[in-house]
Amino acid sequence: MDLLLDIASAVLLLAGGFFVFVGGFGVMRMPEFFTRMHAASLTDTGGAALILIGLMLQGGFTLVPLKLAAIFLFLFLTSPTASYALANAALLSGVKTACRNETGTPLPENDPAIASVTQTAAPAAKDTAGKTVAKKAAKKTATRKPAKKAAKKPAKKPAKKTARKKS
Repeated sequence: MDLLLDIASAVLLLAGGFFVFVGGFGVMRMPEFFTRMHAASLTDTGGAALILIGLMLQGGFTLVPLKLAAIFLFLFLTSPTASYALANAALLSGVKTACRNETGTPLPENDPAIASVTQTAAPAAKDTAGKTVAKKAAKKTATRKPAKKAAKKPAKKPAKKTARKKS
């Protein structure tokens, strides 16, 4: 029975170590912030969980597995929450994402090769929803009702100032 526990523990520890290694490698090799953070958050949760379960099997029937279970529960609850908060803060502060379309090719504004070609022409101003301001203004003027003409009132003539004579 001890041999089975040792084998299961070794497999879990090796698998957890592999996940942590691959996650660390992903953090170094990924191209932009959000993909790096994704690699780090998966490693933190998945790799640490496998390692802690492997250590629980090695602990036997003592107080050590209960302490490791408490650490596992704490990591399982806080790590995804912290990753979400970090990603949300980065997104709100304006960190660019590497967005891609349905076919998997980068969008023109996110691909450096395409962006250098399109930056030579003056890009249309865009609002927060991504619609061009010119199109939005044209649509607004097309649907606008004609303004009512103000009643014509005679314009007041400015009062003439009399020149004072110096004495």
